[in-house]
Amino acid sequence: MSLSRTSWDDSEYATRFNRLDGLIAQLSFSIRKDWKAIPQFLHAVVNKTAVETGKQEMTAVGRAFISYWLVENIFEKYFHPDLEPGFSTQLQSIAMKIRKFSPPCHSPEDEDSLAAKIINWRLATLEGLADTLRAPQAAKHRQELTETLNEKLIASLQMHMNDPAPPDLNGGVPMIIELAISIAQHLPLESREVHIEYFPPGHGIVEAFMKLESGIPALTAPILEHDEADRASIRSAASKDIDNSSIAEDGVPKEEKKRSVFGFGGGSKKPTTAPASLGKRESTLGAGGSQQSLTQHPPGSSSGPKDEVSARVRMAVGVAVQIRGKSILIKAPVYST
Repeated sequence: MSLSRTSWDDSEYATRFNRLDGLIAQLSFSIRKDWKAIPQFLHAVVNKTAVETGKQEMTAVGRAFISYWLVENIFEKYFHPDLEPGFSTQLQSIAMKIRKFSPPCHSPEDEDSLAAKIINWRLATLEGLADTLRAPQAAKHRQELTETLNEKLIASLQMHMNDPAPPDLNGGVPMIIELAISIAQHLPLESREVHIEYFPPGHGIVEAFMKLESGIPALTAPILEHDEADRASIRSAASKDIDNSSIAEDGVPKEEKKRSVFGFGGGSKKPTTAPASLGKRESTLGAGGSQQSLTQHPPGSSSGPKDEVSARVRMAVGVAVQIRGKSILIKAPVYST
């Protein structure tokens, strides 16, 4: 296999990813009023009134969830859709771990060397699998994988939808999956590294890889804060109930325990830990998301992190696509904090 092979040129990739983004946006708009719950990873960046309103913010939620799902369940999971799914998953895991466990890159030369290592491994693997990829069962594997992914994405969306689920799912999802599978079929054939990334909430804004969007309501009452406040209230009530009903460990009668509580205000310290816990969870979400993405999916250029500014990603509603070390094909559309 030639080391200068190009399955699709840049414009072909850009055309198909733009088409994929259009299909995702179209489906997300059509189901914006059918949600009953927000996916967990977006709780910190979506207003608690978004579901009830069912407008632009819910369209953004749909775009974010589907884009994230495609990266996690297709582009980063399968090496080639024509291979047996379990085997394809193992190969993709190897390819990703070569980068994950490699020494940090400190220069463009280091990054070029790592990219060449991964590309050479991938092309050599494909050469060894040439007969398998040309065998009759290859088309069968791809068809079965397409059907499985259709069912999984529809089921993942239905979990957050009102019952009955909107009929648009059965019409929109297959087109999205079919196009994503078509793209995934070409990625391993490249003698260059086409990298697709979804940026999680809390990731730093990197202008080279992102384009800022506008048009959704400001984040004033995130679901996470609302949920934490409810939990704190429940914990406080439960704590008071326990203090008022339990018998002391040293055998003090219930009546005396009550007098002790009322006399010294026992149990009042419990709720004060809730705000600290909430703050810790929020900061962990922001820093952890940014660090994990930068570690596992470095921007591909040693100068990438220098573009980072204080603003953070509130919600990415699409993916970034780049040829590592060469060009950026698609910038991820994001809403910032």
